[in-house]
Amino acid sequence: MRERWRADVLVRPRAAGQPGVVLELKVPRKRRGETPEAALAAASRQVRDRRYAEELRAAGAAPVHELVAVFDGKQVWVRTVDEVLGAAGAAP
Repeated sequence: MRERWRADVLVRPRAAGQPGVVLELKVPRKRRGETPEAALAAASRQVRDRRYAEELRAAGAAPVHELVAVFDGKQVWVRTVDEVLGAAGAAP
């Protein structure tokens, strides 16, 4: 049985052909020494590995924007999944 994963936020278009958004939110695990950059990378891999955008594409969303956000106190980092995985040398 396949587990069903859900992104933190999915913004669905009202009609096919309109954009959709996948948003994954993270907080760095400071006790483990995780940096905001590492949390961005983990969130980006999670979005791709769990294929969150598939649900929006199946509903006709185009394009689908994949974003990750990391919160640390009052600071927030927001990147596209392509920016993060491209910078890390991973295939998008």
